[in-house]
Amino acid sequence: MKEYRNPLRRSILFGCGLFVVLLCLTLSVLGYIIYYQGMVEKYQTYIGDALRLTMTEIDGEDLKACIESGEKSEQFQRTQNFLDRIKENYDFTFIYIVKPLNLNETDNMMDVMAGLTRAEREENEEYYSVTLGGLTGDYYSPQVVQYYLNRMDGGTEISYYGNTTEYGRMYTGLVPITDNAGNAVAILAADLSMQEILRTLGRYILIVLAEIVVLSAMFLTALYRWLNRRVIAPMTKLERSAQSFVESSKGQENPDALTFTDPGIRTGDELESLSASLTSMSRDMKRFMQNLLKVTAEKERIGAELNVATKIQADMLPRIFPPFPERKEFDLYATMNPAKEVGGDFYDFFMIDDDHLAVVMADVSGKGVPAALFMVIAKTLLKNRAQAAGTDIHPGQILADVNNQLCENNDEDLFVTVWLGVLTISTGHLISASAGHEYPAFYRTGEKFELQKERHGPPLATLPGLRYRENETDLGHGDALFIYTDGVTEATSAEEELFGEERMLDALNVRAEDAPETIISDVRKDIDAFVKDAPQFDDITMLCLRYR
Repeated sequence: MKEYRNPLRRSILFGCGLFVVLLCLTLSVLGYIIYYQGMVEKYQTYIGDALRLTMTEIDGEDLKACIESGEKSEQFQRTQNFLDRIKENYDFTFIYIVKPLNLNETDNMMDVMAGLTRAEREENEEYYSVTLGGLTGDYYSPQVVQYYLNRMDGGTEISYYGNTTEYGRMYTGLVPITDNAGNAVAILAADLSMQEILRTLGRYILIVLAEIVVLSAMFLTALYRWLNRRVIAPMTKLERSAQSFVESSKGQENPDALTFTDPGIRTGDELESLSASLTSMSRDMKRFMQNLLKVTAEKERIGAELNVATKIQADMLPRIFPPFPERKEFDLYATMNPAKEVGGDFYDFFMIDDDHLAVVMADVSGKGVPAALFMVIAKTLLKNRAQAAGTDIHPGQILADVNNQLCENNDEDLFVTVWLGVLTISTGHLISASAGHEYPAFYRTGEKFELQKERHGPPLATLPGLRYRENETDLGHGDALFIYTDGVTEATSAEEELFGEERMLDALNVRAEDAPETIISDVRKDIDAFVKDAPQFDDITMLCLRYR
């Protein structure tokens, strides 16, 4: 079996492991934040209660006088004793009263008093106690003093801040002591060590990391076993069957040689449905290939027949030019390019007698084989009827008779537009009739090609009993006639723009005095340049005659 750079088993286990780790870390962080905030709130309550209790024993006015005089009063001593009791009964690292002075690097704070425990007094009272009016040197940084100065500016609410000192991480509560006028004279502060919080958080993090490792191992082990049984193993079977089918289908032209082994998955879930679908798809593909072979063979047969039909149709149209080498009175050239293998357009020219030339241009409705068959019938009837006219040659009557014949048994409701002209070669007199066809273009020597708006009747095979009016004109030496089907003027570009009559006339007039073959070639080049890569939707048929 193929070795994959990133197998599904590894990707799933890695993804699930990463998910478990991220989930545990997220829960740990949330727990850490909640625990830390809870402990901070607990510390604030603990400190706040002690400070509010202490404030009841402090006389701000007396304390102000003591600070100013540097002498301790009886009230000062009572406050000192109360601070000692608070220190003895609370877990404060320090509880003290100070007066912030400035933001200098040293001597920026004045000591007033500090609470001491009995043990501290017995151990070294001089070390732990403070002197009224004593300066603290560089013990407080300007950043810390800023907190105290801010509390001196007003308000009696307790504020808190955290700070790292030489004794460790501390959480401090501050409340201003005011005189009778409400002016702050000092700050009562209590420091509570946060070492217990930090130790607890450290233990918490270690426990969480251990839980992550244990839970991840348990979860991934269980997940691996479940995935291997319910997902990976069934998918591996599917892969083997699919690869076997692919290998058997490479370059295989015989559908019966395709093999797909049923993986036999019975998981009762989507994988079982997928297995059944692949098995069914392989059977359908074999049937499809069998049908495709039949259709391809049939298409090749039809294509061969269409090629024959294309050749037969091309052979029915005059293709040898010049068509009448012995006749120097005129020059004639024509082309027909079908949009499909066979088309519905046709042209024809033939001698009715030694002095009369018949010229036909027609366009059958529709495309493909039906139009081609109808074209054969119409072409045959027109030529037979014209050649049977004898000396009484009338194009209008010829069209009327052929129309009646085409209307018989026309169950498919096809019709054909026809332009029929009969040229008296000795005189240049031209009689024509049109059954709904495009206007012919005439060239007069020294002038240019122009459309002749002739009267015309309905297309042939629409209604029986129709009459067609005739048009007469005379051709002089060098004059020319150009007849065509709507595939010329309705040639469409990729921008959905029609070639049109004006472009056709411009193309005709580029070399209006040249031979008919050159004129038709120029028109076709202009059409191709106009439509570019756009597909051809209609047959393009042209005929040009120059009278000599």
